[in-house]
Amino acid sequence: MCLRLVITHSRCAFALKRPCSSQTDESPKQHVPLEEYAANLTSMVRYLRSADVPGSRLILVTPPPLGEAAWAQECLRQGCKLNRLNSVVGEYARACLQVAQDCGTDALDLWSLMQKDSQDFSSYLSDGLHLSPKGNEFLFSHLWPLIEKKVSSLPLLLPYWRDIAEAKPALSLLGDGGH
Repeated sequence: MCLRLVITHSRCAFALKRPCSSQTDESPKQHVPLEEYAANLTSMVRYLRSADVPGSRLILVTPPPLGEAAWAQECLRQGCKLNRLNSVVGEYARACLQVAQDCGTDALDLWSLMQKDSQDFSSYLSDGLHLSPKGNEFLFSHLWPLIEKKVSSLPLLLPYWRDIAEAKPALSLLGDGGH
């Protein structure tokens, strides 16, 4: 995951999620060892904090679980063998949670939430690895309340859309706010 941000103000919240491709030994080009994964996450959090983003506005998101059966089928279609295991993804999820704890940030444990009470999470993944539209909705439904809690007390930087004068929007955005 490449982190490119231009931070102009600390009135924001950031959610960081590392892609699942970090958890593979079979594809050396994609593999990131567990220790390096944790160090990279820590580095990202430190970078954001150095840019005046408080830890209270950060949320680390664990990778989702791996649907091994579906991913094995996808691997066969691509002419390779199964190259990931859900148990290994779980190690990366736990490392993400540990980094969040060590750095004093919140975390969303997507890996555990999707498997809660042994529920079938296959519909959350398009190919056993990547989030499907339903998986993205699941992520949003759990992430948005955390973000909302972090930013709800912050003042709006721009007027509410209904308060913008249609005839002269610049006055509403740059002027004194009157119509």
